[in-house]
Amino acid sequence: MSGTEGVVAVPFAATNQARQRIACTASIAHWYSLDLGEAGHGEAVEATLWFDPKSGEISILNAVGDRMPITALWCGLAGKSWTTRSPVALSRRAGEMPGRIELTCVRRRERLACQ
Repeated sequence: MSGTEGVVAVPFAATNQARQRIACTASIAHWYSLDLGEAGHGEAVEATLWFDPKSGEISILNAVGDRMPITALWCGLAGKSWTTRSPVALSRRAGEMPGRIELTCVRRRERLACQ
């Protein structure tokens, strides 16, 4: 599928309250991941996710507008986001529109904690 017809925008923002830079990443089909961005202290990683109310699928658009289904999403400390990750729960129920995803991320020992 491509474009935004039939899907609804879900704004995503992860505000960094840690002292180190953070990075957020989305895992998409076939073992690929897509960097959503990095943020310094007091800044936010922002992206637009897309929700399909019929299937419950959450996706992100690639550079040519194709929908890339998200299988997992996390934020972690920049440069080691996977090993320091805080998973982001995504609501995937058909017909149940998820609201804006707004997280605050802090460092907890060697990991990031985003709520």
